[in-house]
Amino acid sequence: MPLPKKISDRQTTSPYKVFGAIALLVPLLLNISVSIGIESGDLLSALPDLILPTRATKTTNQSFCEALPVSSGPQGRKFVHVFVSNAGHFPFLHNVLLSMVNASLSWRPVVFAVGAGVCHMLRDLAEVKLKDYTVCYPYLGRLLYQLRRDEPKSFEQIQPFLAKSNTTFLNDTIEETIARFDEVDSTFYGWGSTEHKFLINSKLYALRDILECGFDAFVTDTDIGFISDPLPYFDIDGPKGHVIAQTAPASGYSMNINSGFMYWRSTNDTIDLIRDIITVPPFWHIDQSRVNDRIQNRSTPYSLLDSYKFPQGNRIIGRYEKGVDTLADAVVAHANWNSKFGEKEAMLRKMGLWFLD
Repeated sequence: MPLPKKISDRQTTSPYKVFGAIALLVPLLLNISVSIGIESGDLLSALPDLILPTRATKTTNQSFCEALPVSSGPQGRKFVHVFVSNAGHFPFLHNVLLSMVNASLSWRPVVFAVGAGVCHMLRDLAEVKLKDYTVCYPYLGRLLYQLRRDEPKSFEQIQPFLAKSNTTFLNDTIEETIARFDEVDSTFYGWGSTEHKFLINSKLYALRDILECGFDAFVTDTDIGFISDPLPYFDIDGPKGHVIAQTAPASGYSMNINSGFMYWRSTNDTIDLIRDIITVPPFWHIDQSRVNDRIQNRSTPYSLLDSYKFPQGNRIIGRYEKGVDTLADAVVAHANWNSKFGEKEAMLRKMGLWFLD
């Protein structure tokens, strides 16, 4: 598979190119109901009250919650597995979905699409085994509305990076912001950029949305590969089972929590915690910093997964250097600890978890 092309020190993926014309159509979704379903409507309809909750009513939130694919998890609890992705990261989203099918996992994930391209690209996938497997939700409008309400400085920070914009437009409508989002949608971002911070912090809003629906939330990055079913490892009794996460050893974060692989139970305490994580820390903090900082500050109980069964990037690199079979006892592998497209792909390939060839 060809690597992305560089554009202004950023990477735009190929062959998963998103055409600008798609983004120009997005504002229309705010006024009309457009179905983009796979066969029997497995991609969510882009209904106005699902995209943009400017009318914050009970009916609006009920419609959003009812549209989510809910599965049975630990102790019979209802959970939703969510990925948050733009089109630029689509190869990794495509790959992790194939890994889930390869591991014979029983649940259907939802993809919260940050941009216009992802749902169309999922619809157009050739693999029969991915048909009727994934639900895609056009999330950008809902995300931007909440971001402007809860983190106005973060909303202001992303404005100069939108297509056709070199200045901030704080008075833009959400529709106008979406219409200028094409480049952010179609680009793969490495660590440290403002756009990357925006995309990874979007997971926090997805987490809150699902918890507030009354469902447990399983939130994962796209640069991972599933080898077997992780759900049995989330069956932890008591408060320490309310927040479960991959270990982030040697990361420098206070609680060693990797926010790119977490299972949260929906309780009053966890809902209060995620609201705190979104609104309290300084706006420039990324998701992992926020999660670790607030859990430490609040003395919240949590559990970390075995770092050999759920290895992240530095653990994987270390085991290879020692000649250890990295996947011998692994359940899920996370190709983080690097920020470049090619490095992530190479790590997944080395573990036999790259399925796009």
